[in-house]
Amino acid sequence: MSVKESIDQISLSAPAKINLFLAITGYRSDGFHEINSVLAKIDLCDQVSVEKTDERDEIQCICNGDRSLSGKNNLAWQAVEQWREVTGDRAGVKITIHKNIPSMAGLGGGSSDAVTTLQALNLLNDQPLDLTGLIEVAAKLGSDCPSFLIDGLCHARGRGEKVSSIIGKKNDELNGQRIFLFQPPIGFSTPQLYRSLAVEKAYDDPTWANNQIDQWNQDQLSMNKFCFNGFESIILNKFLFLAPLFEELKSRFDLSFLVSGSGSCCFSFVPNSLNSDTVQDLITDLLGEGTLFWDARISI
Repeated sequence: MSVKESIDQISLSAPAKINLFLAITGYRSDGFHEINSVLAKIDLCDQVSVEKTDERDEIQCICNGDRSLSGKNNLAWQAVEQWREVTGDRAGVKITIHKNIPSMAGLGGGSSDAVTTLQALNLLNDQPLDLTGLIEVAAKLGSDCPSFLIDGLCHARGRGEKVSSIIGKKNDELNGQRIFLFQPPIGFSTPQLYRSLAVEKAYDDPTWANNQIDQWNQDQLSMNKFCFNGFESIILNKFLFLAPLFEELKSRFDLSFLVSGSGSCCFSFVPNSLNSDTVQDLITDLLGEGTLFWDARISI
């Protein structure tokens, strides 16, 4: 975590995430879905600055790069409200977010900004909340929020609120690994994807999911065979341009792309020797000029 600190202001990097493995194993009585997921942070980051103001109860939230995410529409605003509810702190707060992570991408940008806001508030106030307390607050903001509080690779279960670090050499193996990402010029609706799963009852077997993670963690499963997204069959059936594109990328460059989370960003591990311009040209030819690209690395 990159930190620039003064007495009343802190600036932190808010990283994006990718889902290396995402199994959706059923529908819960509370209206959420049960998941089993392994997530990794990457070095594509927003920058979040939080500062105290003199106006009690004030909240300002300014999002540079996407003005539609300024104000109460931003999850970071809600993070301040949750913080106040738990701690009783009523000091005025100004949040400034410099956006680099795209929206509706499956990279968790909004959740990461909100959690980073919580971390900044905690640091500004001499850390009244421990990790458990921060996770409890983060879980109220969104199911994927707690994962951003975990150092290294994260194993997320339940609806996403049960989080733990994956201990061992996998962190060293993956840290710094190069990935290439692209976002088609279309967004995927997370609620709609979950509804489709429920209608088709296309859930993943929970025992299988546990075994996959255990085997991968014990080096009995390669990364290519481990990477999985339970949404992908629904997505490929709905957005018919993706499957032939993935096949062409595999044929031409031997790259295995996967949708991250509920999309629409797709990623693949790539060798350091790869000229990503050639990959980008192929994808642009098929999807059009509105496609966005990032060359990034796992950051643990």
